[in-house]
Amino acid sequence: MTPSIIFKNEEESRHYQGSTNDLDFVNHELSVNLDSTSAFEGPEKLLEIWFAPSQKDLPLGWPSDGLRHIPLSGIEDMLQKVNCSILSKISSPALDAYLLSESSLFVFAHKLILKTCGTTTTLFSLEPLLELVRKYCHYSEPNLMNSYRVFYSRRSFMFPDKQHEVQKCWPNELAWLDRYFPSEKADSYVVGNLATDHWHFYMNGTNRDFQTENHIEPDQTLEILMTDLDPVAAGGFEMQRHSGEFPHLDPAADDYGHLLGQKMLRLQKLDKIVDVASGKSKHDAFAFTPCGFSSNTILEDKYYCTLHITPERGWSYASFETNYPHGSKVKMINKVIQSLRPSRFFISFIQEIGKSGDEDFSFGAVRDGTIRDYERHARIVYDLRFNYRLLYCYYEKIADDQ
Repeated sequence: MTPSIIFKNEEESRHYQGSTNDLDFVNHELSVNLDSTSAFEGPEKLLEIWFAPSQKDLPLGWPSDGLRHIPLSGIEDMLQKVNCSILSKISSPALDAYLLSESSLFVFAHKLILKTCGTTTTLFSLEPLLELVRKYCHYSEPNLMNSYRVFYSRRSFMFPDKQHEVQKCWPNELAWLDRYFPSEKADSYVVGNLATDHWHFYMNGTNRDFQTENHIEPDQTLEILMTDLDPVAAGGFEMQRHSGEFPHLDPAADDYGHLLGQKMLRLQKLDKIVDVASGKSKHDAFAFTPCGFSSNTILEDKYYCTLHITPERGWSYASFETNYPHGSKVKMINKVIQSLRPSRFFISFIQEIGKSGDEDFSFGAVRDGTIRDYERHARIVYDLRFNYRLLYCYYEKIADDQ
């Protein structure tokens, strides 16, 4: 990534009041000095809020760029409540992709996706987000109760006792969500084997009709959540393995984390997970000290994928997520899994089904697809509200002696 602006420190970035649309930047001081030695909890909390089905359906009186009209200082204020900071950002005409000290943030005109790990308080973003849309988007509602779509999900925590009280257990999280969204419209699921890895999912929203709702691309999200990574594969994301890779580095102009992150992305072929036409992807990546890796990619200007790796032995974890609707999902999953070779993983695939209720080909392909060297131990399908369908599949690596 070649940034169009480099902020010398977080204070300078927080006071930047100009538009950040189509602007790439790096927070140089944070990137150079960030130390993840105390990081331990890889599984993320994932919050997605839609104010409209598309940019064409933004609420009356909103600026044409919607949520992207919120200045950088406002985004920073919101993230402070979550206990994370911006490392860097890449943009396209349709979205801003922020790489954070703990995972990622994606901002479209009509929706926001916040994914944070560690002991971050993701749900604490709701109140400052409400204040921001009132101030910068002229949001006229008194609360978030009429949000078009709301999704919140997370894997079971490895160290739940380390979390803030609000995020420590699923009932606490649901109680907090009930403060901002109508409890009578909430759907909540705990999916998978409670004795091992399992997944929590929450959904809410409104049945309001929008002018272009029936003419936009169906929504979908694929997540792959992996644990117990292969030690050799995980070792490639330890900083000590890459000492001296940039002997002529100028610390006043560049930072090792972003340079090495981009190199890791290419060496591990993680920039080739999603098959897109040449020149249709834009990457941002960061290698953490002493270990760890994060990347955001913008695909064809309007889709995203993100990858986060916590390689520490004993609690190694990785996640991949994308809303890219094209190409083979099974091929994509195999690329991720063969790169990191976890002992076990599960996928969640949420897709908006057509008005006819017919199952999309990609949904069936993921449901029935084979993952090389892995055995599927669970397959669960839910038919959800708003014509959504959820697929959950759990896999374990086949033992070498079988």
